[in-house]
Amino acid sequence: MRARRGFALLAAMWLVVAIAAVALQFSLDARERRLLGINAAERGQGRAAAMGALNATQAALDAALRQGPGSGNNRSAALRGSDPWLDVDSLFSGTILIDSIPVDVQARDLGTQLNINNMTEGQLRAFLSFGLKDFSASDHLSQAILDWRDADSIPRANGAERDTYIKDDRLALPTNQPFREVSDLLNVEGFTPEIYGHLAQYLTTRGSGIININSADTVVLRALPGMTDRVLIQILALRSRGRRITSLAQVMSSGSTTVTVAVRGGASTVTGNTQTAQQRQLAATTTVNVPEVQLTLTARVGPQQLPVRLNAIVTRTGVTSRISWKQW
Repeated sequence: MRARRGFALLAAMWLVVAIAAVALQFSLDARERRLLGINAAERGQGRAAAMGALNATQAALDAALRQGPGSGNNRSAALRGSDPWLDVDSLFSGTILIDSIPVDVQARDLGTQLNINNMTEGQLRAFLSFGLKDFSASDHLSQAILDWRDADSIPRANGAERDTYIKDDRLALPTNQPFREVSDLLNVEGFTPEIYGHLAQYLTTRGSGIININSADTVVLRALPGMTDRVLIQILALRSRGRRITSLAQVMSSGSTTVTVAVRGGASTVTGNTQTAQQRQLAATTTVNVPEVQLTLTARVGPQQLPVRLNAIVTRTGVTSRISWKQW
């Protein structure tokens, strides 16, 4: 009888342990699901907050376009009246509260960056030569960049294709398609971290690649087709005196024949047959206004939740704008 009671007691204890183990497992599963639910909810809140900040920033950009020229005597206000998106990097960057959720907004004038996917070999060579002060290195890098993004696997005379990367035991091989991010240049043959750190700020993989001659850096302007030393000096001279360039005619040399050419931001009148071809080259890749704004919106919902980041491009269309690209 005592043996049976002992066995029953032992069986009961094992049953209690089994039930406790199952209950613990259910508890752990429930806790994990609860955390997943909380994370999903907070991520959803972050996405909603980022979208709200995007809409609010676009509304502010549209409002600036509709206000038109300012009436103040302040020089910066007058300049901004002629281009409401002037100094967009500082005016439209900051922190916005969307339903008590802080969203950091970083605005960037895309007219100050060259699109690495749109640049020709001549533009790449000019840009790299001016930026690195080394023609030999710039020639190799420009051809290696083109070999990386073109559709074929035939290397250029001074470039590099798949076989070269395999021979050098490199992990990343040419994708034979456009660059997704500027940081992908670090995988290109000959592109060192030092070169990347020096030049990456002037490059992008997004936007139309139209350059704003009122705000772009010298190294960017020098890479434009049709850009000459004389025109570049004129641009920099006007900007150094605090003057805004309203048309390409202001920076072109005079000649014997007058020709009117349509450019972004207005019509330009250029003189001289030689300058007409140059004007057309510059008109195809330049503007005198901020054409596109890249917005990086970062929402932080909770201390344990990873930030939610939204990238978008707002493109100017007259007195309004449109979101031409968006990516989480």
